[in-house]
Amino acid sequence: MDPSASLTAPHAIRKMIREGDYSGPTIGFVPGFTQCNIIILPKEYAYDFLQFCHLNSDACSLMAYSPAPGSYTLDTLGTDIDIRTDLPRYRVFKQGQLIEDVNDISPIWQSDLVAFALASYLSYDYALDCAGLKHTSINPLHGLPLYISTLPCQSAGIFSGFNVVSMRAFRPDEIVKAVQVGAINRSPHGIPVHFGEPADIGIFDLAKPAFGEPIEVTDKKIPVFWTSNMTAQLAITKIAPKLCIINSPEHLLVTDQQDVSLAIK
Repeated sequence: MDPSASLTAPHAIRKMIREGDYSGPTIGFVPGFTQCNIIILPKEYAYDFLQFCHLNSDACSLMAYSPAPGSYTLDTLGTDIDIRTDLPRYRVFKQGQLIEDVNDISPIWQSDLVAFALASYLSYDYALDCAGLKHTSINPLHGLPLYISTLPCQSAGIFSGFNVVSMRAFRPDEIVKAVQVGAINRSPHGIPVHFGEPADIGIFDLAKPAFGEPIEVTDKKIPVFWTSNMTAQLAITKIAPKLCIINSPEHLLVTDQQDVSLAIK
């Protein structure tokens, strides 16, 4: 893969993925451009899920969704996006069970499917890096540790559940700066929902995240928690729909949307 393309051209990344030239993680690609997790559901679940995202927008930062059932384009996020082919890897679930991991979902695409694009935490991570708050203890290939909290979501139709939260560790003075970065930048997942004692939100062992790998929290640092759009995936898992397609972890849709455009104007 051309490394210069990975740094500067989202459409070139998507083209290489579509043509089968790359199938690995997208973390670290084109800093400053938004990457999205993708959730695809049959039409019968789509309205309730859309409402769930709206009611829990901090966790489920919806960037775009299919203009009509069966449509596989997301024109607001980038030129010539084909949601069936432009992610490096997909997971296919039926009745809540993982059936297969694939690089192309064109063969199983259906006329009733609706795709949802949820902005990842990478935009906020990029803003933190720019502010000098880079996380050297986080494995760049595995992302942040995620925990299932006792913070309830607002229910919408058949969807309900608890918030999944990501964790970073900061010194007290860094927490203030991190909150300021989130408040000014307005990146998705930029404002923490809790800091301090993890047990207060139902997390009793930081060494055992539900997803991802744990990170070290030294005596001088405090765990800080942010919402994660894994919340949406957990709510979907709970109802075990007849079909659900999501991106594999860390294999996201690279969009043409610049992170700076997410700021409230």
